[in-house]
Amino acid sequence: MSIQTHNDLFISYADTDRAWVEGYLNDALTQAGVSYISEDAFELGRPRLLEFERAIAQSRRILILLSPAYLADALDQFANVIAQSYGLESATWPVIPLMLSHTQLPPRLAVLMALDATNPDDWPRVIERLCEALQRPPPGASPRPSCPYPGMKQYEEADSGRFFGREREVEELTERLRVQPFQTVIGPSGSGKSSLVFAGLIPSLRKSGLFGNAAWLVRTIRPGVTPLQVLASAIGSDLTHPIVASDIEALLAREQGTRQFLLIVDQFEELFTTGTADAVPFQQAVLALAQLPGCYVILTVRADFYPELMVSPAWSAIRNGRYEVLPLDTDGMHQAITRPAEQIGVFIESALVERLVLDASGQPGA
Repeated sequence: MSIQTHNDLFISYADTDRAWVEGYLNDALTQAGVSYISEDAFELGRPRLLEFERAIAQSRRILILLSPAYLADALDQFANVIAQSYGLESATWPVIPLMLSHTQLPPRLAVLMALDATNPDDWPRVIERLCEALQRPPPGASPRPSCPYPGMKQYEEADSGRFFGREREVEELTERLRVQPFQTVIGPSGSGKSSLVFAGLIPSLRKSGLFGNAAWLVRTIRPGVTPLQVLASAIGSDLTHPIVASDIEALLAREQGTRQFLLIVDQFEELFTTGTADAVPFQQAVLALAQLPGCYVILTVRADFYPELMVSPAWSAIRNGRYEVLPLDTDGMHQAITRPAEQIGVFIESALVERLVLDASGQPGA
């Protein structure tokens, strides 16, 4: 009695090659209309050999991905099942070997034509030949996905959905701001201070229930050479008098629905590099703002300006509310590399991820 086949292809591979299968091969086969199964579909609790036999019997062809890991772990067991199902004449096996890395083919497979996928440049042609063997049209060209990383630019609030690796810091900074409305985020150049605030803290505040349900008005400034003028423009006051609650109430009234005000002074160190005469009154105004109900202030500043901070009028508040940003740890680096790629449906080879993490470990600007 013949056994009806349900799949074009059964794919057998070592777990170490899973990234290539799930990130490249499966997508290509799906686009080509190839029906396939792998060991992931094996029924839990059943002997693996029985599941092998069932998968082979229900598939027109068998694709084995040859790599050192597969040769070491799975090939003998697989070959025995094939031999039982199709006899010892290897030429009659409906097997397609695919080499993911250069390796010596065992005798039973040496007589079979193998697909060579050891060079990534050849992968499209390998898929075409595989589709020809399965009598399926080759997949069309996939659209190039957009790059999920901002590169040398900082993450903005709009990038919050692809900002990963700083979840703990976001939670800590949100809680600290609730307790003390004046916070200074300090870290080395390139450590991600601004990204933490814009793509991490601001979205967290908008979703958090720690501050009630009132909407936030967020204004961002850089001191530049005229910090008082920049601040006056941000809050809609000429600053001819000290900032008072009515100034903020008027500002929030103009922005309907907002009840809480957050001022972000990005690159606060510009006060010390421009030599402006407004540096002291600017700091006094910012400190006064943080004392008003419903008002919060965040500064970002490079750690190499600690000496200037320590003699500034704002030092007492900075010291009591400083949050130091360290380089991403190993887990955070993994998240920052892999999660944005996963969101757009692409994969990064695990060996490359490990190399990137190793090279960047402990480097603030990496």
